Amino acid sequence: MTRKVIPYSGMKGVSRLFAAYVTDYGRLSPYYAGDWREDRSYEAVAQNLTTSPIDRTVLVDVLEEQNLGWNNGHLASQLRDPHSLAVVTGQQVGIFGGPLYTLYKALTAIRLAERLSQILARPVIPVFWIEGGDHDLDEVKGVTFPGKQIRYKGHEQPEIGNLGSVGRLTFKEDIDRVVTELREVLPDTSFRGDVFATHYVAYSQGVTFTDAFARTLTSLLGSGSMVFMNPEDCRLKQLAAPLLRRELREYNTTHAALQATSAALEKDYHAQVHVNPGNVFMLSDSGREALDPTGNGYKARFSGGMIPLDGIQNISPCNLSPNVVMRPLVQDSLLPTVAYVAGPGEIAYFAQFKSLYTWAKRPMPIIFPRVSLTVIEPRVAKLMQRHNLSADELRHETSELMRRRVLEGTELEHAFEKAAIALDTCVDGLRPVVTAVDSTLRPTVEAMRAQWGKELSKLQQRAERAEKRRHEQMRAQIERCKQALYPSGSFQERELPALYYLVKYGEDFLDQVRSGLDIESTSQHQLLTLS
Repeated sequence: MTRKVIPYSGMKGVSRLFAAYVTDYGRLSPYYAGDWREDRSYEAVAQNLTTSPIDRTVLVDVLEEQNLGWNNGHLASQLRDPHSLAVVTGQQVGIFGGPLYTLYKALTAIRLAERLSQILARPVIPVFWIEGGDHDLDEVKGVTFPGKQIRYKGHEQPEIGNLGSVGRLTFKEDIDRVVTELREVLPDTSFRGDVFATHYVAYSQGVTFTDAFARTLTSLLGSGSMVFMNPEDCRLKQLAAPLLRRELREYNTTHAALQATSAALEKDYHAQVHVNPGNVFMLSDSGREALDPTGNGYKARFSGGMIPLDGIQNISPCNLSPNVVMRPLVQDSLLPTVAYVAGPGEIAYFAQFKSLYTWAKRPMPIIFPRVSLTVIEPRVAKLMQRHNLSADELRHETSELMRRRVLEGTELEHAFEKAAIALDTCVDGLRPVVTAVDSTLRPTVEAMRAQWGKELSKLQQRAERAEKRRHEQMRAQIERCKQALYPSGSFQERELPALYYLVKYGEDFLDQVRSGLDIESTSQHQLLTLS
């Protein structure tokens, strides 16, 4: 196993805001609670949490019950200690554990909690917020491999509305087809049977998206490594209801604050969240539907039902659901969150929310960037070394990489460079002699020069194509490296699941990721070459 890092600045697919956050925090400091690189930032938030306590009784009762059901140990009970704090991260309930970055988020949170326990001299518990409240089934029902995607099709969206909170859906018999296809697509290694039986057995009929996700991550990380939290439990929704009802009453205040912050951000960066008035959904027979403000109340987007302002109190807490803006505020009204481990997109949208934490009267946590990691398999590493390919360079098109290796600095390239110089010299010699005889012949000389240059260019293109055809093996190997590091043109961690590597390398893959993942280097993208 070897580790390297590459800077984010200039990397394709990395926003300017995120690159500035991890390298030059001072430029963005007005939008966040504190510098994620400084111990004193966490100390300040910890002090604010001490003076803004929360009632943990119901919270911990629910967490203990949930984690017992997922066979996840008794770590949740440590949150009963009024001095304990939480490092929180979260992700949607992607099937089979979601993409690799879900695992990296969890491991980052675990490591950060360990570090902050020492710095703050108090218990800091890693908590994973399982985002099952969203209604976008398409975002979580696919498993991607290089050149292949397998999608669960057991639930069909209705013509009007949606299926409601995805985490509550139970898998139908189509999940058996998905498991069968996964086994057929993945290599037939000595690890394959054990990997499915050990880590992914929860993906079966009758299990909810949330339960399968929690059990899978518990298995991958180890029981008791962190606390998992399903915020869709009605008892937790009752705790969050006062905040959501206040948002429904005071949406003009929060909307104005969001607009002002977003406008300021967009002068130099971008606003990640599109700002609309109204940040609460309602669960109904039409699924999960937005509540759109009308001035004197709300209109349910799908059913069209009207809710007057004085009727907000009548909405059952179990039917209230936060949108992307309110979700962090709900999270940090329930948990003593000293830090949140976030991906690049989340870091961008937290930049818009600082004023809302003031409105909610809750301390904003420090936003810690998750580890971003690309795994390089041994065979891929050998090909990269053979062709002198860097991880960042592989973001370029294959044709450009081939041109650099096959044509640049070669005898063929030099020959055409010499021919072009000779052509220019020839025409430059002819021009004064011909125009001395007849000055009207100058355009003819220039036209001849253009025609010769055009023909030379055509010949060069044909010769280069022929030379490239001689290197088809190199092209195939370069393309293999690209697909391994950037499947579908995206970062590997955003596309491939841990399942893909576990079947190839067994538990050793998890061991190498755990030992290779470095939370001290999250300001750069990390490369991990497996041994």
